[in-house]
Amino acid sequence: METKDLLTLIISIAAFCLSIYATVRTRRKESDERQRTVRGQLTDVLGKLTALQLEGAKLQHDAKDDPNYLQAVGNVLGQQNGLLLDQAVYLSDQYPSLVTAYEFNTIALANVNAGNFLLADKYYRHAIDGATPDIYKSQATRSYAVFLYPQGRLNEGRENFRRALDLVKGEDNFARWTKGFTYQMWALSEYHHAHSPERANEYFENARKEYASIDAEAVRNNAIASLDAAWRSPASQRLVPDASLADRRGA
Repeated sequence: METKDLLTLIISIAAFCLSIYATVRTRRKESDERQRTVRGQLTDVLGKLTALQLEGAKLQHDAKDDPNYLQAVGNVLGQQNGLLLDQAVYLSDQYPSLVTAYEFNTIALANVNAGNFLLADKYYRHAIDGATPDIYKSQATRSYAVFLYPQGRLNEGRENFRRALDLVKGEDNFARWTKGFTYQMWALSEYHHAHSPERANEYFENARKEYASIDAEAVRNNAIASLDAAWRSPASQRLVPDASLADRRGA
């Protein structure tokens, strides 16, 4: 092969390689931009879902003596919840690796509110799988356990409560508060859905022991006061799936 032909071949190969590099770089840039867009849209939708849940809770309180108004506004809020939920599910399925455990938990709770229990189960499991470190995995597991009781899946619920407790390591105040609150939610679940006052009493006492071991006085007193309110009138406690993975860090 003559030198001129060889040079032409080298130039052609180099141009081809540069073309491939430019194409890959462009596609990667487009993918990164797409991920940022989806991430921003998901944050916005989940913010609206959370605000809607708060609005629903406020409605339950303010309109409790006006059932007609409660039902009318509740229907509208339910439609809004459904629309936002569809968007959240679509966006979270685009790039699951970008979704946090807290966000999966929020989507799960919104599905519970919409009566989509199969999807709720899916997203509670996603929250557990994506939660780190173990104390946040414990909170995600507790949320799932609370969800299981109203479905009549009592043995699964108990298994997940035990797993949630096992995941909490250490003796710091946050760990103590987390274990105490897990026992408290377990007690309420047993009382309301398993109709087992004996188990409920046992777990209430376990919660009290955990709370009593907190050495921050204000946090300890608030936790015990909350527990005592549930103990005195458990039937008055409205048990809903645990919406928060961000437990009070001041504990």
